[in-house]
Amino acid sequence: MVATQLEIKKRRPINKKEAKLFNKLLTEAHDFSFTLSAGKYETAKSRDFDVIIQKGYIFALLLGDVAHLSVRGLLTHVLETGWVQVDMGAIPFICNGANVMAAGINDVSPEISKGQFVWIRDENHHKPLGIGRALLDGKEILESKHGKAIKALHYIGDKIWEYGVKD
Repeated sequence: MVATQLEIKKRRPINKKEAKLFNKLLTEAHDFSFTLSAGKYETAKSRDFDVIIQKGYIFALLLGDVAHLSVRGLLTHVLETGWVQVDMGAIPFICNGANVMAAGINDVSPEISKGQFVWIRDENHHKPLGIGRALLDGKEILESKHGKAIKALHYIGDKIWEYGVKD
């Protein structure tokens, strides 16, 4: 089943100034050095956020003054920080857009703080499943055994994931 198409407007190549800004925002968010270059990436607007597009796919999301890699972006860049790890039983729910419950989380990156954008990974392969916003600090997430811990924003199979996929 293919999700309905994400509506993107004002798609255009990024310029040198934007490339420098996006590299800075992504580096701050992920503690990883990015080298986006003018002309090789595009920027566009959707209803709720702006996006960075690479080779026809959404590479990153621009959420206000914060940038975060999309799930496709995370598949191409191995990050060591900013993750929440879930057990295998949580995967079907996450891939259907559910928020991540504390009971399904078995490990977190130690620097996670409340309100931070995080990426959700599986426990076996450490592959990205989604992006969300932490509702608790990392330590609180591990100590809690019930309730929401991560507000889901983007996941495998949603409109952002499907953008650019040919039928």
